[in-house]
Amino acid sequence: MSRAESVAVKRREPRAALSIAPRAPRSPRDCAPARTDGAARRGWKRHLEGWEPGLVAVFIAGTAAILAVPRPVEPAELPLPLADARALARSRDADVARAREAERLGLDAEVRALGSAIRAFGLVDADADHTEAELLAARKRVLDAVGPALAQGEEAVLRLRAYQMSSFVREVRRFEATGEESDELRELGGNFLGLLRRSAWIGRGEATPRGGAEARRVAMDGTVLGVLFKKRWGAISGIERGPFDLSLDEERALFKFLLSHPVGAPRGAQDLAAPAAGDAAARHEPAAEPGPRSPAAALRAAEARRAKEQYRLKKIDELAALDPSYPGHLARGVALYRLGRFAQSADAFRSHLDQHPDGAHTLRAQNYLRAAIERAREEQL
Repeated sequence: MSRAESVAVKRREPRAALSIAPRAPRSPRDCAPARTDGAARRGWKRHLEGWEPGLVAVFIAGTAAILAVPRPVEPAELPLPLADARALARSRDADVARAREAERLGLDAEVRALGSAIRAFGLVDADADHTEAELLAARKRVLDAVGPALAQGEEAVLRLRAYQMSSFVREVRRFEATGEESDELRELGGNFLGLLRRSAWIGRGEATPRGGAEARRVAMDGTVLGVLFKKRWGAISGIERGPFDLSLDEERALFKFLLSHPVGAPRGAQDLAAPAAGDAAARHEPAAEPGPRSPAAALRAAEARRAKEQYRLKKIDELAALDPSYPGHLARGVALYRLGRFAQSADAFRSHLDQHPDGAHTLRAQNYLRAAIERAREEQL
């Protein structure tokens, strides 16, 4: 072998060393792709894939089942009537338009005479020293003026009422700001401030500028003020039918306020009314059991609560007679339960469920019924 051939052989040797001998055929098991460690671990976990949504679904179903089962619940929530805000806005806009027409076009003499008679009645009513005869005489003058005023058309009288209502609400807001009762407020509202004081529908407001009386805060909003005025205006004039009647939504708004602010103790606004002479003297004498937690104070508070629930019962019956959609039996059950009349409360809840076996208040009524039954049984033991 020549030297050149020897070099050529050495150069070919590495390639020969890299050549791979043919392998024997593998079994089908050997041909399967090798499984990595991660794949092996995922093998048993694949049975639990998607378990989180399933667990949530089971939890929701279980919770719903628990909540759907009636259980004793203390009746704490009194159902309130729901007034249509759009319907109230339409009534308010109509009254505003009528009041502006009265200002722009004026009123007939006969209609103005009715307005003057109503204002005169208000002044007599606001006078704490008025007699029953004076009040009856003022009412007679109002009734005598109704016929000639209505002869000018119902719309003319509606404009009068709207104008006076607008003035009344304005004077109430002025009283809130200044703490001073104007003559016009007495003319249009009579003893309205006395009603606020007796019913605890008034509280202290923000301080007024130096030299003025203390500001006040009236509990009702403009809608309720307007409805109260219409109701009083109709009772004084006797014009309560047809277009002068309150709408159902106005009644609902008023009853919502009355149920939320029931009249309790006779003197509900002690912070505003001047103390009686006996009360002033009592403050200077040592009380046998002073403090708000004394038995006497607890007794007075209990009496006030009973008076409020009795008032609510009366208003619930009145509202149920006006509004068939109102759950009157459910509301009666709540009020009776608060009065401690548990057997009667249970009967009221049963009446509601008899009339409404399915509905928005069904589960609540069932829960309340169970609580009333338990308390009635405790009383019998």
